[in-house]
Amino acid sequence: MKVKLLQLFFTVLVLILTPIKTWSVQFDVLVLPTNLFEVCDNYFCFPEASEIVAQDVVNNLNSYKNIQANNIAYIRSVLNKNTELKNKTKSMLDNYKNFNKVDFETLKILSDTFGGKSTLLISSYSTTDKSTIKRDLWDILELSSAFKFTYPFELKINTVLTDNINGIIMWSGHYTKNVSDSNGHFSASNQAQAISQFEKIKDYSKNNVSQNISQNVHLRFFPHEVRTINIPQIKSEQETKFMPNALEKLSQPRMLKEIEDRDRHFDYTREDIFSF
Repeated sequence: MKVKLLQLFFTVLVLILTPIKTWSVQFDVLVLPTNLFEVCDNYFCFPEASEIVAQDVVNNLNSYKNIQANNIAYIRSVLNKNTELKNKTKSMLDNYKNFNKVDFETLKILSDTFGGKSTLLISSYSTTDKSTIKRDLWDILELSSAFKFTYPFELKINTVLTDNINGIIMWSGHYTKNVSDSNGHFSASNQAQAISQFEKIKDYSKNNVSQNISQNVHLRFFPHEVRTINIPQIKSEQETKFMPNALEKLSQPRMLKEIEDRDRHFDYTREDIFSF
């Protein structure tokens, strides 16, 4: 009897001391940039904007206590070991980037591979006011270096959060940034200028677009953490009471009073107005 009581005591003690977070809800999000497999694919060997934003989003999501996201380099390494799944993933990412199509069948396979039920797709491309052709960010940079053009362009970031179990879209976002200097020019005729443009995009991702995307993803999982504050409108009895001829009791407007005071002290003549 004493042994059973002792076992029961230890069982209750373990349950009490077990951290509460064991029962907390955990969301695993698979973040996929559409340029996932285009490593060092440009003259400058810079990562594309979609990967820059994706990695910043991963860092932000991992800062939340109940959301986890794999590093982009880890995802790439796993897919590179599975040729069939890599090809399916690349086709899926190209369809989203070029046609905004979401392939839930492939996303379900990826969810089973990496765990979790949600995927965040992030695409990026650039256009100029001279052409509607969609190009990668650093393709524009390389062209500007080769052909010495300086007109600005727009960087487009599109993203969609999917529920892979039910095959639905939970949220989507679209972001546009004009990339140019204060004079409306864009150029990168040497490595130093190219690095400068690269740092601008990194700063835009870290301090702007990736934070907005991360917050929207977080709110889709934990909407109860958003609280609204109702500010009661208190109306005094004087405000609600009807007052006949109320306009006659208003004091003279300050601006009008100042103009009249000024006119009393200054005598404007035709010569005063037109002489310089």
